[in-house]
Amino acid sequence: MNIIPQSPIILLAAVDYSELSQLVIEYAVDTMRRNLGEAHFLHVSNDAPSSAIENSRRNAELLDWIGQKLAATVGIPGAVTVVAHEAHGDPAKVIVQTASDLRADVVIVGTHGRRGVQRVMMGSTAEMVVRRSGCPVLVVRPKVHEHGAPEIEAPCARCVATRVESQGALFWCAQHQERHGRRHTYYDARAGSWVTERLSL
Repeated sequence: MNIIPQSPIILLAAVDYSELSQLVIEYAVDTMRRNLGEAHFLHVSNDAPSSAIENSRRNAELLDWIGQKLAATVGIPGAVTVVAHEAHGDPAKVIVQTASDLRADVVIVGTHGRRGVQRVMMGSTAEMVVRRSGCPVLVVRPKVHEHGAPEIEAPCARCVATRVESQGALFWCAQHQERHGRRHTYYDARAGSWVTERLSL
């Protein structure tokens, strides 16, 4: 089930000028290409601007940065309303409050998914937004499966190769057939029913 409702939608994407924010923008653009509506990009500074000139500088910087990033994507439809917001305060609180003010349908935030002290520094904002948001939250992170967390093993290279070589007909290598089983069930959209197939090596 798609957590994002049918168009038009109001999307809020939080950006912080990091490389990860490029991924946030790409997901936002892809979502809006399929749904249309309003795309709001929010940047939150920890401190308030010291003057009107500083405030104008921050706004100009945000507009220039988002413009460059949007130009580097496949392209956001002209029918989509794009709005940039510059704010200050606690990032998680501001993101959640802005989502509420806009009555957003979905919020997109980024995280590096680190653990321990690094998680507190880099992932606490995303975690807080997920817990407090009044709408679905899409948390994006770089796709890196090679370095599994301590309790999660990295994917088996032979299993990955098996899926590629069989074009998805086989999921697991010979060694892992026992762990995952050989029976897989697929949904046939045309027939509107599930089909169980016993895959062979």
